[in-house]
Amino acid sequence: MTTTLIDTTEEKLKHLSDLEPGESGIIDCLHFDDDYRERIYGMGLRCNHMVQCLRKAPFGGPIHVKIGNTELFLRLREARLVCLK
Repeated sequence: MTTTLIDTTEEKLKHLSDLEPGESGIIDCLHFDDDYRERIYGMGLRCNHMVQCLRKAPFGGPIHVKIGNTELFLRLREARLVCLK
């Protein structure tokens, strides 16, 4: 008999890549290196801003998001580096 332990103390982090079209969330943290983070900030991706998923391309393609009045596409691997509250 095996016992499976489930850790209920930690809430599973949600990432921008987890959002489905029509869903939204608030950006909690960005896990980019300093140079790329400045570029991301310039596009409007900042902590405590609301982000909405508009579309997701099939087969691991880019994700289309809206932040304020700005719409942009992010690679799925980049969207995984954006944590949501």
